[in-house]
Amino acid sequence: MKFSTTIKLTLVVIGLLISPLIYSQNREVTEDSRIWFGYMTSTQINSRYSWWNDFHYVPEGFFVLRTGITRHLTNTAITAGYGHLWLPVSTANTVLQRHEYRPWAQIQFNLPVTHHFALLQRVRYDARFIQDIRNEQPVDEFTFTNRIRFLTSLKLTWGNPANEIIIPYVAVSNEVLLNFGESVTWNTFNQNRASLMVGLQKKNIQLQSGYMNMFIQTGDNRFTSYHTLVLWVFHKFKMTEKKMKRGEIIHN
Repeated sequence: MKFSTTIKLTLVVIGLLISPLIYSQNREVTEDSRIWFGYMTSTQINSRYSWWNDFHYVPEGFFVLRTGITRHLTNTAITAGYGHLWLPVSTANTVLQRHEYRPWAQIQFNLPVTHHFALLQRVRYDARFIQDIRNEQPVDEFTFTNRIRFLTSLKLTWGNPANEIIIPYVAVSNEVLLNFGESVTWNTFNQNRASLMVGLQKKNIQLQSGYMNMFIQTGDNRFTSYHTLVLWVFHKFKMTEKKMKRGEIIHN
């Protein structure tokens, strides 16, 4: 078995093993709703490199500006970059005034299974420098936390392959986010994001919308389940003539 195939299978097993542990805990769960706006771009520089940018806004949740450089290999992409986030001061004060500085890196495996079906496996690392809060006010001190993220996404397209002006698709994904490091005590589990979305792809633009459940740990054995409406736009710009592939999966 090839090494890359072993990695992909390992990540699938990790996702299947961790998710039941998350949902089997004795816990206090609060239900809430959100809407998530996202705009993601990839600018192809040449056959080996592209420039990634994404922007996300969840009212009273977060605002994200993120950038990175991607090195493309066969069915594999490695990206490293920096993100800046604005977060709520607290659960009671949801004004986005708390800063987070986030260097990040990821490796992503894109596996076209058939002409209509594609699988994505991704491992992302976040180095999180989160602003401290005292008396409901941000201060000039930061707490550092490591976070590792495991994403699995499946995409199914349909339609006549000979007529690819507009390609409809459905995508299902699950991402587990885990904290680690000296500053982590009760919250090794950070959150789980499970989604079911539909979309349309036209040339180098994808419009995608659907439902995401964000199951987030907010305290010792306390969790919030956010029922989230997602509205995302993916846009690939070209310095070359490379098109977005039919089965290509792009994720935030």
